[in-house]
Formats: sequence, C-alpha cells, structure tokens
Amino acid sequence: MWKVSAYKNCLNTMEKKLSSSALNARFLSGWDSKAVSKILDHHNHETREGLKNLFKDPLFVPKYNISLDQERQLAYDRLKKICDSGLFSVKDFWNNPRNIFAAHEITGMVDPSTTTKLTVQFNLFGGTLLKLGTEHHHQMLDSIDRFEKVGCFALTELAYGNNAVEMETTAHYDKENQQFVINTPSTKAQKYWITNGAVHAHYAIVFARLIHNNVDEGLHGFLVNIRDEKNLSVKEGCKVWDMGYKIGLNGVDNAALWFNNVRIPRLNLLDAHSSMDENGNFTSKIEDKSARRRKRFLVLADQLLSGRVCIASMTLGSIKLILDQTVRYASSRLCVGPSGKSDTPILNYQLQNRALMPLIAQTYALNFAMNYIQDRYANQTEADYAEVVRLCCIIKPLITWHGENTASVCRERCGGQGFLSANRFGEGIAGMHAGITAEGDNRVIQQKVSKELLETADFDQVGKHLKLRSKSLADQHAVNHIAGEVTSSEWLLKLFKARENFLLNELAGRMFMANKKGVSVFEAWMKQESDNVQALATAWGENVALEQFDKAVSSASESLQPALRQLFNLYALDRILADGLFYLENGFIKAEQSKKMSTEVRRLCDHLGNDALELTKGFGIPDHMHHAPIAHDWVNYNETENRGEFENQSYRSKL
Repeated sequence: MWKVSAYKNCLNTMEKKLSSSALNARFLSGWDSKAVSKILDHHNHETREGLKNLFKDPLFVPKYNISLDQERQLAYDRLKKICDSGLFSVKDFWNNPRNIFAAHEITGMVDPSTTTKLTVQFNLFGGTLLKLGTEHHHQMLDSIDRFEKVGCFALTELAYGNNAVEMETTAHYDKENQQFVINTPSTKAQKYWITNGAVHAHYAIVFARLIHNNVDEGLHGFLVNIRDEKNLSVKEGCKVWDMGYKIGLNGVDNAALWFNNVRIPRLNLLDAHSSMDENGNFTSKIEDKSARRRKRFLVLADQLLSGRVCIASMTLGSIKLILDQTVRYASSRLCVGPSGKSDTPILNYQLQNRALMPLIAQTYALNFAMNYIQDRYANQTEADYAEVVRLCCIIKPLITWHGENTASVCRERCGGQGFLSANRFGEGIAGMHAGITAEGDNRVIQQKVSKELLETADFDQVGKHLKLRSKSLADQHAVNHIAGEVTSSEWLLKLFKARENFLLNELAGRMFMANKKGVSVFEAWMKQESDNVQALATAWGENVALEQFDKAVSSASESLQPALRQLFNLYALDRILADGLFYLENGFIKAEQSKKMSTEVRRLCDHLGNDALELTKGFGIPDHMHHAPIAHDWVNYNETENRGEFENQSYRSKL
C-alpha cells in the first residue's frame, strides 16, 4: 500500500532534478524558455502580461460544484473584471486587431465560458457594430468595452447555419413611421445558439432580409434592443428561450430568439454598406442583382473571418495549458522502473513521450502559423484579401482539431487523474468541440478553402497531371518520387509542397473531367470529390504551418535554433506519417524512407522528451494560472478531503 510520505519524497526528488543545473547539459543546451515565450507570443506583450497578472485574482479560481445560474454569473463576473482592466478595446479592430487576438489566447487559458462570452461581446457584437455600423452606432463602443451594454450576434437560425443566405427572418420597412419591423416567420427561422442571449444581452445584432416596397434586398444587420438595460426585462415582441444545459461551457447563456413585429428605428440598420434615407430610398454600395443578394451577405458576414482567428486563438491558449500541466504531471508521477519500484517518471516511458512530444511540436508549428496569419489579417490590403480569407479560414480547423486530439490524448495519458474535473480536461475537451463547429463547421470551411484554391490552379499543370495519371502506377511513382534524407528540413519542405500541388491538380482535374462527362458541379463536388476537397485544404494549411515554422527557426537566435529545428522535423515527420498512405500510394516516398521516418520520430520523442518541461515552459504560463492539482503537488492536494474543489490552496508548488 502506497504511503503519502513516500510519494511526497519522490515528488520532491523529482522537483529537484527538474530544476537542477544538469538540465542545461541535456538535449536543449542553450534553451531559454523566456526567449521562446516571447517569440511565440509575438506581439502585444504588455496586454498578455497585464491579463496574466489580472488572473491572480481569486475570482478566476475554477469552481465546479455550482448551479447553472451560478456558473453563468461567474462567467459574467469574470468578463466584467477583464473589461474593467481596459487592456483591450473593440476599437482595436481599427488599428491593432492583434491585441484582441492576444486577449483571446490568454483568456483561453482561464475559462472557455468566459472566453466565449468575450469573443461574442468584442468580435461578433462589438466588432460587427464597428465595421458594419457608422458614427451613429459607434457611440455605443465605449459602453461595449466597459461591458455596460452587453450584446449578442443573431445570425444562425434553427434550419439555416452554413447556408445562411437562405435565412427567413424579415425586416420590412415601414416608410410612414421610419421603422423596420422584425419578424420570425416560422419555427425554422428562430435565431439559435445565441451566446449571451439567455440572460445577459441587452442588444442583438439581428441578421434579417431587408424588404422594401416588396423587394427583398437580402440579409442585412440590424441593432435590436431585446432587454431593458436596467432591469433586464425582455422587450415587447421579443421572445427568449433559454437553451439550458449543454455538454460543456455551461457558463455561456445560449438562447433561441423570436421576434413578433418588433419595431426599431430606421437608423438601427447597420448602414456602412446599405442605407435607407428619411424619404424611404434604399441604396447600397454593393451592386447585387442576384435573387438572393448573396454578394451583400458575404460582405456582411466578414466578422466571421476575424471570429475564426479569435476561436483559433482562444483554443491555442487552452492547448498550451493542457500540454503544460500534462507534462508537469508526467514528470512528477513515478511508476515502475527497472528495479521494480516506483522510481521512474512516466514521461520516461516511450508510451508517454511518443504520445505527447508530437503534440508539443504541432503546437509550436500552429503557433507560428497563427502569428503569420494574425500579421496578414492586421496588414491586409485589397490585393491580398482573397489569400487572407483562406488563411483565416484554415487556421480554425487546424487548431481546433489539434486541440480536440490534444485534450483527449492528454486526458488519457494522465489516467484517472485526467477524469477529475479539477484537472480541467473536461472543460478543455468541451471547448475544443465547441470551436470545431462555431462560426462555421470545420469541414464546410475547408470546402470554402479548397474552392478558392481551385481558382489559383494552373491549368497547364493540371493538364500535365492528368496526362501523368493516365500512365502506369510505376511510371507515376518514378516521376513523383522525391529522394532525400528524412532528417533534411529541405526535403521535408519539398514533400509538403509536392502534396499540396498534387492535390490541387488532382481536384481540378477531377472536376474538369466530371464536367466533361456532363456531371453537375454539385454532384461532383458534394457527392464524389469530398475526400479530395478535404485533403487539399488540410495539405495547404499544413504547408503554411511548416513554411512559417521554418522561417521562425531561421530567424531565431543561434542558441535556440537546434532545438527548434528538432521540433520542426518532428512536426513534419509526424504529419507525413499521419498521411503516409497518400505519400506511399502516389510514390512520393518509398517504404524504406517511411521506415526511417518512424525510427527518427521515436528518436526525437525520446530526446526531446528528456526536457519536455522546458519546451512547455516556452508557452509562458505562470504558476498562478495553473489550477489543476496535477500541475502542482498532487499528493498534497489529496491529503485531505477536497470534493474536487480549490478551497485549500496549499497544494500549489513550483516545478
């Protein structure tokens, strides 16, 4: 039977080993976790540090045994505290959008419910009011910053999510009274999954079909007051249904909204692009004579673009927290060693480091990709807008899927401890799943990315590709094969780019041949080529990540480059093996190369695993933001009955 004192001695011994000077003589010679953290954080360091200091407040200590109402109020109070700090503003979208992205990442380490409410208040509600509204609407921005006017974003309807242009909610214009009349014409048209809507929102930006003189001018945004600002009573004509419990993130108050002849002033139309003058004349800067006015909707939905970067940012913060606490536990949890006694950290086992190290490498890669995409978003021009759209779209699937996998693997690798709410994997897993479908289903977003990539295809290359595909498999392999060593970064970069080019030409060629055979675009795209559509988007996104990782390594200080290059190689090799069937089936690599890759991955996981703590320290998470017992003295936490809560803080230790 294990004794607490014996385990504490093991834990203390392990802590001394982890902090000893011998660390510098290991694989990460010259590694400086603080310097790495600065590189990963990339921008707005003062905001990040300000938020980290703010999160010392006991308000941000997790609580689990609370009611639904208490959980929602806690998320509200936390966001109010964050807003009171004044560290960022919705007006940052004008001149420093990366500051808002930084706030999402750091808050994502604290509470997914709070961060979800934050992204709606500052991006979907405040950001839309800023971008689609004009001076009349901008008078609200300071109140939005202070969380005095709480808002929600009412786009999605029960039956219309990804096909938003078909939404039914209407806004008929009453010329005599200079008002728009908002209506929900059917059950399918109720606004659905509206964050902040069930309890806290005073206002909603409602997307509805603007109908004027019996002409449907397409979807537009309208500012609708749904609750009294003082007593929170629901306004006449508005109906709010509380959606209740979800599988997670229950601090978020989601609602279904209905409107019955709700009248709003003419000026509540967000009129940056379309307007209605006092004489009842409708004008729009967006020329669109199509039946559904799809072009107008795409302009209005622009806020979903920054929203996808916000979701990816908050997910990245959660991933870092989960990995850091998992490595802390794996470094201090002792199990059977060569002597048969519990004297070996589980991180030393290949089972553990083979599972965790590729996740750390992938997090570094996606972090560098995120930095690049945030820069591109902040500095976008009309000329590069199309590529910025693709970049902002692809980063959400890449990071949220990685997050879901990371949270699940780490929970499993922590055994029974991973199932305890206090160790925070549950909220992480739920948060990742929410991100996968929020602001666009990942799979549908990837369809958009691939559709737009097709527009960049070189049809001379497509023709050559089709010609090659008509030859024998042996001939194809002879042309496709890329010779090289598995430890060569240059070779790895070539493989990623070759996969991207192949899949682009393959999809373009298949769509061309389908059209030639009389198959409709819908039939080919939706029912025949879905696998290729998804593969192309993923290949393009992973190539962006690898190229940005390579540039980050090259620009880092000489002392950091060796370890970063090893992480680069591990990420690349792991991704190639994950798609190994493609590379082997099409002859880009041979079986011998694949075998060498597997060997090299195991070697890298073993070597990097020796100093995994230093790698995750590079994420820059201070001890006070780690609440999970497994990130501290988990033996001390279990010395007394705790009911899975944090009233006794004596378990905290510094690894």
